[in-house]
Amino acid sequence: MDGSKRGTAAVALLLAIILATVIYRGGGPAPKPANAPAGEFSAVRAAAALRGVFGSNVPHPVGSAAHGAVRERLAAALRALGYDVIYQHTFACNASGSCAPLINLIARAPGQPTGDTVVVASHYDSVPAGPGASDDGLGVATTLEVARALRAERLKNPVTFLITDGEESGLLGAEGFVADADASRNVAAVINTEARGTSGRSFMFETSRNNRRLIPIVAHALPRPATSSLYFNIYELLPNDTDMTVFKRAGISGVNFANIGTVQHYHTPLDSLDHLSLPLLQDDGEHVLAMARALGAAELRETSDQNAAWFDVLSFFIVWWPQGWTVWLTLLALAMILVGAALRIREDETTARAITFGVVAWLGALLGAFILGIAVSWLAGLRAGGATWMAHPLPSLAAMWLLGGGVAVTVASLLLRRAGVDGLFFGGAICWSALAVVLLAMLPGGAYLALVPALVLGICALLRAIVDLDDAILAAAGSLAASVLLFPVASSFYDALGRPVLPAVAALIALAATTLTALFAPLRRNAYAAIAAAVVLAVIALMMPPYSAASPRRLSIRYVNDDGKPTWQAAALTPALRDAATFAAAPVDVAPWLKNGSRLYTAPAPDLALPPVTVQLARDTRAGNVRTLVVRVRSARAAARVTLFFHAADLVSLRVNGRPLPEPTARHQNPFLPGWHRVSVFGASEAEIEISTHDAAPLEVVAADTTFGLPPAGAALARARDGSLAVWSDDGDVAVTIRRARM
Repeated sequence: MDGSKRGTAAVALLLAIILATVIYRGGGPAPKPANAPAGEFSAVRAAAALRGVFGSNVPHPVGSAAHGAVRERLAAALRALGYDVIYQHTFACNASGSCAPLINLIARAPGQPTGDTVVVASHYDSVPAGPGASDDGLGVATTLEVARALRAERLKNPVTFLITDGEESGLLGAEGFVADADASRNVAAVINTEARGTSGRSFMFETSRNNRRLIPIVAHALPRPATSSLYFNIYELLPNDTDMTVFKRAGISGVNFANIGTVQHYHTPLDSLDHLSLPLLQDDGEHVLAMARALGAAELRETSDQNAAWFDVLSFFIVWWPQGWTVWLTLLALAMILVGAALRIREDETTARAITFGVVAWLGALLGAFILGIAVSWLAGLRAGGATWMAHPLPSLAAMWLLGGGVAVTVASLLLRRAGVDGLFFGGAICWSALAVVLLAMLPGGAYLALVPALVLGICALLRAIVDLDDAILAAAGSLAASVLLFPVASSFYDALGRPVLPAVAALIALAATTLTALFAPLRRNAYAAIAAAVVLAVIALMMPPYSAASPRRLSIRYVNDDGKPTWQAAALTPALRDAATFAAAPVDVAPWLKNGSRLYTAPAPDLALPPVTVQLARDTRAGNVRTLVVRVRSARAAARVTLFFHAADLVSLRVNGRPLPEPTARHQNPFLPGWHRVSVFGASEAEIEISTHDAAPLEVVAADTTFGLPPAGAALARARDGSLAVWSDDGDVAVTIRRARM
């Protein structure tokens, strides 16, 4: 084997080792047994505690009997650990009009000193469709085991355990906690645990803003970190929320942990005790325990006026710097690359034209991989229908990885004669630094993804010009920096966003591959083979079923009696469901007050004589040009939720059971058409809504009450759905009565 082949083989082996490390470290730590030392976190102990609290795989949404039973067992478990447990009774609302009567649990060690306090937070309610073993049984189990481990320790800052209520109804427990000055007094930092699936790593995906002081504590504390400022930056841009959103709005610093593995189980009956991953629980517990100890010893009131940039290196350690440094580091990388390129041009080792072709090769690799990724993922997903996460994603994922590498090498091989090795190298290096500039402007927390490879390539550029650094070393150094950063991101993209993100995975792998194409360009046939293999894998994916018992379709069924017109409703139809009822051929909009509507298939249903929801105008007064109406909504069948939609073109104020709604924040997403508003009260069968408006016209109101589970008359539809590899999710199957009025 000549030197070139040995270098190529060495770089390929290096990439294989990095990929294997990403896969291995992505599995989470081995769960520690029940007899692990008392000061350590044991997933086995935590899982046993969770089974004791949950009792069984029964959903426990706000207001249900199971919800109350879980709360009492949880309070008893905390008392058994030696904590004083406070029941915080409150009625809370959020800016979206969701409200509920709640009971938060606050656990403190007896005699705990006053002063800056660290709160370990989770929530104990579940969605109506599933038992919530991960969301947020994972957090409850972590809370109990961390509380046990810390009970005998005396930290500089006391640690309080908060298990909120009503998170699934709109972060209501957290809203009630921060609104209570006595309950939230002295809270200086929060460690929150959430979940989106039943497996995977525990990612620290969110922190409070201006985290420059916080990240060094995190970097020193986490034993197996999975985190980056990219996750923090992206999450800040998304409309998603957890309890941490409320804590941050209240000015409390903190960190947020969550997983994104096996998302198919999220908010379904499959989010059960049997499916909760013990390695995930161990990972989450070790993170929360380490952060509780670290923040318990820190100066919590130290602040900063800027963020940090950070990332973990294959979950071994965290690299960080003040985000303000990023612009200077980017300029440094670009300067080193340009100096190296100028020296090589002066020595006649390359030309500006050759480097331009290198730029074209870099851009062509990314664009080509993305376009072909769209085509190949389309082919693989022809049978997927509406499945965002497929039952058998591995062939499609492998196709994207092969496609990214194959396209990058192919493009480079086609331009090798015009660009040469130096042209490909310097052209690509310039593009990496340009990408860092673009990310710095658009997604500053993710700029490190391009900045670190650009810095490495800048150093290599100088060495190439000064000592004629070997081609293999150039490829090894650049690909090491790029793959260590990009492989973990590419491997988590699908879990986070599902099938639509597959072309982006191909583009990310092509991006990483641009660092080694100068060395691998002669391997054009191998690149063609990789692209062909990607197409074959797409065909294999096409032949595999999109759903399975472990990865079912989400399909809930509704019985709705709308002012005496009963129908069955479903978001999608299977052949068995079509046979079970006379569904219309096309869906209809059942919620015309929503911006994007709610299109469901409907079928005639029997009138089950459910006592209808009542809506009554209790008071109607005018003061100047302000009209104030008090509307009472009541469920005669003691439903689990009552809702009022109403149209008021010029709303002045809104109160629910005497409680005003919080002001909406910049993150607030209004899903309603202009003039439409909604109030939903969870865990209660009646509500009083006070509406003040400048609108003199009669108000159009739509009242509804909701119970969870289908009535017996829907048994045939439920059986048809259950036999179709489908499962209910979120609210699950419901029975609703609706009344419309003008007031």
